[in-house]
This record gives sequence, structure tokens and C-alpha cells, in this order.
Amino acid sequence: MQNFALYITSILVCLGCSSKPTPVSDSRVNDYALFDASGGFHRLSYYNDSKAIVLWVQGNDCPIVRNSLSDFHKVVAEYSEKGFTFFMLNSNLQDHREGIKREAETFQFKVPVLDDSAQLLADALDIKITAEAIVLHPTTREILYRGPINNRLDYETQKNKATDSYLADALGAILKGKQPLQKQKMTRGCTVTRQSKITREEDLTYTRDIAPILEQKCTKCHVDGGIAPWAMTDYETVKGWSSMMKQVLLSKRMPPWKADPYIGEFSNSFAIEDSNARKIVRWIDNGLAHGAGEDILTAIPPITKSWKNGEPDEIKVLKPETLPATGVISYRYQKVTINPNEDRWLRGIEIQPGNNKVVHHIVVTNTERNQKSPITQREQRKWTDNFIALGGGGVQATFYPEGTGVFVPKNTELTLQIHYTTTGKVETDLTKIGLYYHESPPEKEFYSLAPSNTEFVIPAYGKNVHLSVEEPISRDIKIHYIVPHMHYRGKSITFSVLYPDGSKEMLVSVPDFNFNWQRMYRLKDPKFVPKGSTILVEGIYNNTYQNPFNPDPSKELGFGIQSTDEMLIGFFNYTLED
Repeated sequence: MQNFALYITSILVCLGCSSKPTPVSDSRVNDYALFDASGGFHRLSYYNDSKAIVLWVQGNDCPIVRNSLSDFHKVVAEYSEKGFTFFMLNSNLQDHREGIKREAETFQFKVPVLDDSAQLLADALDIKITAEAIVLHPTTREILYRGPINNRLDYETQKNKATDSYLADALGAILKGKQPLQKQKMTRGCTVTRQSKITREEDLTYTRDIAPILEQKCTKCHVDGGIAPWAMTDYETVKGWSSMMKQVLLSKRMPPWKADPYIGEFSNSFAIEDSNARKIVRWIDNGLAHGAGEDILTAIPPITKSWKNGEPDEIKVLKPETLPATGVISYRYQKVTINPNEDRWLRGIEIQPGNNKVVHHIVVTNTERNQKSPITQREQRKWTDNFIALGGGGVQATFYPEGTGVFVPKNTELTLQIHYTTTGKVETDLTKIGLYYHESPPEKEFYSLAPSNTEFVIPAYGKNVHLSVEEPISRDIKIHYIVPHMHYRGKSITFSVLYPDGSKEMLVSVPDFNFNWQRMYRLKDPKFVPKGSTILVEGIYNNTYQNPFNPDPSKELGFGIQSTDEMLIGFFNYTLED
């Protein structure tokens, strides 16, 4: 009640505020995150500048939900303008994205439907019935009201007009600084079958069920010598971090594979399935049982300074770097000259950070090659169109597909762009790169291109600012790798192909873009793109206080090379197929 009083006071004070946005203090607790049925991504703290967040529990084929839609949409229309944020929420085991999307299109839903088919949010909010409205505090996500929209519908009967408007009354009470009346027992809807009631999740154990998931999905980074702040070395360590693990799973901050699981297949994916995330959360909730058998995490070797792909044909040692204890570090650049004796073909590059704790990622570019693109009519951009390797996020090697390579003339100069992070104390780094060459020329050259928008303005405090860039392709190609790229204000980004017949295919969607976790998405099956097609890269930017990575939302932004500026780039690697 004390928290609610403070919340109401802030609303009443804010009624007289200036229109200039101000920071919002957010607990980041219960910061639930879900995809919607259209592939959008919603972390609830993004809406912490709302008066409240309203979730209305939806279920496909539920007659009460369908008949209540007009009532819900009226509330949405009236109270969206008053600062409330609305979602539908589907927690049915039997409903999944495509079916929810069809239901939304058929019945013309006015707000996004969050897909909670793994029921992580249903467990957190104890959802038992559809057609229930749940109103959440915008910064703590505590429940302020739960109950029906009104009293118009009952089982197998309905009125033409409601005589009680419970949800509207609750939202009106919040605006007036009053505690809403709870009406949970009045809700009529279709029962939500809960996984926790039909599966013996209390039998989950660390050794049998949880450690294998952690080994496969997490220990790439959470290992001794890895980039994560702590290592999953054994049961006791995992138990000690379990509360934090639950928090980052519910908010989808971890693991840091940000691609939409419904778009594309990638050979290097370490995304955690919702079913496995549920296993971990339920294991934590049910008491962290150890179980019989060996602890497989104790056998995971630490990261050493050995070369993971064998001894390189050539090794280059970078100049030492010293990093401050804290703060944001601008990109640092170094150049190395390779291949001193003859023209050769690279088959791959491995980066060996001297200090894994501070090396976030490194981009390697070959600025001397491909001054003219073979598939576009423009000159190559020296610093972006010629990237040949990316290391970071626990993956430090870039090897090219079988039968392909990157041509490097004698005495080629490579440029390395290095992104460092701080650890709380002064650190040093001495990174090496290992180069692996073909013994004879490969069948195909492995090219790169980076469609880029360099002329744009993102306004101060701009929310959901849409930018795009198109790149026509003049020859048949196969796309192998894709690296979507933005900076701190980036919210989401997609990489698509517009085909000559007018159709569109999305190859990668990153709806939860995070500057700290930029990935090379390696297509499981290379995508053939015929000449006459156009590459389309689309980005959404959030230059507000609701973006926790934003260094200064009051700044108008344009293109720039530093991370405090902005970019929209769709790096991709390809081979010629004509």
C-alpha cells in the first residue's frame, strides 16, 4: 500500500509537469519480456512512462473473449489517450504464434498479443482464466487491479449493455489517486490450463535436467576465463546465482541471442527455447533439487590462450591497450600488415583476446580489396563494405564456408575496430589474431557488402523512429552470413530480400536489439538471391529515457562512427552464383 501511495502521488504531481520528458526510476524487478504474435518484442520496463500497463488475457476460440472485444477496444480507445499502455496476453498451451496471428487478423485486434505459450508470465501472475484484465504498476509491475472489463457477459448469456464498468472504473481511480477495487472473482472466461498443474515439474533436478541446458546454452561465456562476470563451474555456484538467473530469463536479457526464433535458421544459434527456460525457472521455484549423478559443469575446461582451430599460418600481435576502470570507451583502432611474401587466400581468422573480460568484440576489415562492388553500381565504402571477420560474445573465430575464401594480396593492411568494456578496475589487453590460409585458391571468392543509411536525423526524445536502406543487386548471389548493426539507440532491426516478383522474405529479425550483443547470423542454408532483387534493412530507434542504453536522449542524432552517434547497416557475406 505504501508503494501504491507513492505511485499515485507521482501521477498526481505529473499532471502538472512540463511536456519535456524526464528519467523514470524503475526497479527492473518483474521486468517481464515476451514476443508478440507479429514478431515484435516487448519488455515491460520500456513502457514505464505509462500511467499503468494493462494486460487483457486472450485465448483463441474463447467465445467470451471474442464477444468482449468491442468492450475492450472501447476502453483502449479512451484510456490510451490518457497514458495507459494496453496488451492482450495469450497464455494458452494450445495456442501459438501463427494461430494467434490469424485470430488477431480475423477479429481485428487493436493492440499486440503477447505470446506466453511457455506460461512463464502465467505462473508469475497466476493466470487462470481468459477475459481477465490485469493492471500492472509501470515501474514495479505489481498488480494494481485484476478482474473483468465489465458485467455484460456471463456463461452462455450476455446483456446488450453493461451496468458496471470495472476496468474503466479501476483506470479512472488510478488517475484520481485512488486504490482500484479488486473484482477478480467476478471474471467470466475460458479456463487456462496450466503446465504446472499437469506436469510433475517438482521432479526437475540439476544433474538430469538443468546442467545439460546450461552446458549447451550458457557456458560459452559463463566459464572460467570467459567474458561473463561469473562462471557456471558447479551446482553450488549456480544455486547462488539462481535468483539472478530467473530474473534475466523472465526479462529475456539472457542468453544474449537476440534473433526472433520464428525467422530463419542459423548454424551458430545458442538461443534457449522457451520450454528450457521454463524448466530452469520452475526448477528454481521448486527448490533447486540436486539429483543423482555427476555434476557435468565441473568438467568444463577453462578458456586458455590456445588456438581453438589449430596453430594459425600467421599470427599478428596487436599493440597493448590500457583501459580505464569504468565509463564508456570509444572504439579503438589498430592496423596490421599481413601476408608479406605472396598473394594468398584466407580461409578464416581467429581472434585471441589478451583479456576476455574487457574485449567485447572486434571487427576486422580488408580496406585494400574490392574497391568496386561486383553486385552494385556504387563504390565500396572503405570501412564497412570490406569486413572479413567478427569476434565477440564468446565466438572469436570467423571461418568461411567450404570452398570459399577471401583474397589478400601481398602486404595487405587490415584494420581492426575494437570495442572494449570496463570491469571496475584498470585493465590491460594484448590481443592476437591468427590467420589461416588455403593451400590453393578456393572455388569461390567470399565477398562482403554493407547496405548503409548515412543520411538521417533521429530527433531528441524520438520514440520508435523508423529508418531503412535499400541496396539493389545486379547479379545472382548466395547470402551466407548477416550482421545487423546499430548503436545505442537501436531498438529492433530486420534484414529482408525484395524479390523481382514483388515478394518479400525476411532473413533475420532482431526485435530486441542490444548494442552489447551484436551477432553474426550464419544461415543454416545459404539463401539464393536472384539479380534484380533488393536488400532491405529496416531499423527502429528509441532515443528516450525508456532505453536504458541511451547516453543522452536530449541529443538529436545523425550518422557517425562512434557508438554515441548512430548507424543503420546490414553487413552480409555472399558468393557469386552466375
